[in-house]
Amino acid sequence: MHPTRALPDESLASELLPPLLLALTMLATFTFGILLLVRYRADIWLYLIAAGLVLVVWAGAELLRRRRLRAAGAVVSYGLALLPLFSVASLGFISNPVPYLSALGVVAAGLLVGSAASLRVALHALLVLAVLLFAPGLVGQARLALELMLGFGLSMALLIIGVGVLSWVAAHHVRGTIAWALETAGKSERREAQLWHTQADLERTLRERDQLNDRLMHQSAELAAARASAETAYRSKASFMATMSHELRTPLNIIIGFSSAMVDHPEVYGDTPLPPAFLGDLSEIRRSGQHLLGLINDILDLARVEAGRLELNKIAMPLSPVLDEMLRTAQGLLKDRPVLLRREFQGNIPTVIADEVRVRQVLLNLVSNACKFTNVGEVAIGARAEACEVVIWVRDTGIGIADADQSRVFNQFEQVESADTRQHTGTGLGLSISRWLVDLHGGRIWLKSDLGKGSTFYFTLPRSQVSAEAPPKAHAPTLALIE
Repeated sequence: MHPTRALPDESLASELLPPLLLALTMLATFTFGILLLVRYRADIWLYLIAAGLVLVVWAGAELLRRRRLRAAGAVVSYGLALLPLFSVASLGFISNPVPYLSALGVVAAGLLVGSAASLRVALHALLVLAVLLFAPGLVGQARLALELMLGFGLSMALLIIGVGVLSWVAAHHVRGTIAWALETAGKSERREAQLWHTQADLERTLRERDQLNDRLMHQSAELAAARASAETAYRSKASFMATMSHELRTPLNIIIGFSSAMVDHPEVYGDTPLPPAFLGDLSEIRRSGQHLLGLINDILDLARVEAGRLELNKIAMPLSPVLDEMLRTAQGLLKDRPVLLRREFQGNIPTVIADEVRVRQVLLNLVSNACKFTNVGEVAIGARAEACEVVIWVRDTGIGIADADQSRVFNQFEQVESADTRQHTGTGLGLSISRWLVDLHGGRIWLKSDLGKGSTFYFTLPRSQVSAEAPPKAHAPTLALIE
């Protein structure tokens, strides 16, 4: 139980005071009516008691209107406890039951004010009773005999004290129970309010979920339509690129063939040699045609890869002959530049599962780029065997690639902008096609580069036979200098 002094319960007083004041009003009215009816004129004490009762009712009602419940309860309790004692002024001490009604004020104090208030009201009532017993002349009464005074005083004292103690105990427990009930009710109200808020939040969440579902379905429908449109456009683009590339190759081959015949075998056109100016122009026509044919081949490969029509003819192929061929190609590409060519692989490289034509295409793209952007230093081709794959690399000491550009060099039509790259034009498709070809083989491709110091491009191919035993220790690659 909660102690009474912690927080007095005003709800009980607010419930009990209105009917109690109404009852006191009726009692005061009834008392005045009886006194006037019997024309009581012995003394004015009964009129004063009735007037005091009316004053108590008025004061309690005014305090109740102002919501001063404790003060209103105190006024009513003291009025009920003390006014009946003054009835001895008219009715005497003996054969007068009215003083015993003061116990009602003690009970009212416990209910309206607090458990401790019942003891205070009882004490004050006993003090007033003692004054009336020992000084009855104050109310116009004669002193009682000792036996009668003790009998009346003890009976009143026992009644008031007993009622005060019982009221204190009862009020203590009643108010504790009320406090617990109010706390429980408050918790219930808070939980109910929280439940309502939670329910409102849940309903709002459900509405938002429905709205999101509707929006998601709408966006899914739009996405499906956009995807279908994109796939249609993608197929149309791939088909257009493949068709145009194929159609452009035929006239280009004719241009390259005739220009090559006119430059390499001018005798087929008669005994008169062609002027040097004509030969220079024809050589430029042949070079430009071959360059354009290479671009068209790259675009055709790109279209085939995107359309999923590029098929690989995978076989167990040795890498050493292809790498040696690339070294010879690089030697021809470097021509008379002061660039050293290095062979960084051994002759016992394990075979790989790959399409030889496409592997040669990847290597040719990497070697061509290395030779194109390296004017001094060295170009190296190397390979090493690992547990499940073979790592192949092409290294150069050319212009290098900045860190910010390394993430996009494998994208379509991407070229690193610099003074050196502008001197060597291209489509930016070689590395992207190489990446796709390596991916189709189940390998991976990456690079390491420092701007101004050179680049190294790596790619892997799966080995044809992977031993279940531990892989052999890696040996340092053989470095061979090719003059």
